[in-house]
Amino acid sequence: MESFLKLPIRNRNYGRILHITDTHLFSDDDSSLLGVHSNASFLSVINEIERSNKKFDLIVASGDFVQDGSKKAYARFAKQINKFNTPCVWLAGNHDNYAYMQDVFDNYQLADNKIVQLGSKWLIVLLNSQVVGQAYGFLPESELEFLQNALTKYSSRYVLAFLHHHPISSGCHWLDQHILKNSGQLEQMIQQHPNIKGIGWGHIHQKQDYIWHHCNAFSTPSTCFQFKPECYDFQLSSDDAPGWREIKLNADGSIESDVYRLTNNQFLPDISQNGY
Repeated sequence: MESFLKLPIRNRNYGRILHITDTHLFSDDDSSLLGVHSNASFLSVINEIERSNKKFDLIVASGDFVQDGSKKAYARFAKQINKFNTPCVWLAGNHDNYAYMQDVFDNYQLADNKIVQLGSKWLIVLLNSQVVGQAYGFLPESELEFLQNALTKYSSRYVLAFLHHHPISSGCHWLDQHILKNSGQLEQMIQQHPNIKGIGWGHIHQKQDYIWHHCNAFSTPSTCFQFKPECYDFQLSSDDAPGWREIKLNADGSIESDVYRLTNNQFLPDISQNGY
């Protein structure tokens, strides 16, 4: 069992999590991806969250931090997240270099813990679905055992799990080629453990919400460009702004969450692009 992080909560009745994902940062500010300056869009998201003056108990960052593979871009993420003075845990996406993440994030005190005891009721579990060199995801036996062991050891707690890849079909044919390939095994575990109350992911650059058996399941928008929903082939959305998700974990095991987006969206992608 990996070491865990134990955190208090500000309100005895619930915990609050900020979920940020798919920032796709660069080492320099002049670079853009699909027409969007992702460094600037990420900074705008951070600034808008700061202006809200909301307080969180934990930040979860679920992968695809950088686009250019640079340590400088990882450091850019960490510097902005540290503004919140809130513990941040993280996991890798398909675009990420795990060794670079560990090296850089350790310097900025971004915790490498994959289990978080949040208050007296909740357990947060981070699962690594990265397959190096591939866009799709897969949970190896070691990760499934890790989740099983956590559920056994902390059976009295409600569980919210995060991974990078989507375990439920997105409705986009092209995106679903890059799904979690063994989502059936994860689904079986959810069915067997009623204390798993939620599962969240990034990767698909879209807001989606489901009830998956007894479990709240959701994706969180990217802080840069968004993919157009329900498309057979690659398409970008010109309607959906960069966003983030705020999650409320109640003492009775229920989950409430809302997606927020930049209200003044100046980060419109180049919709003529057909891939990246």
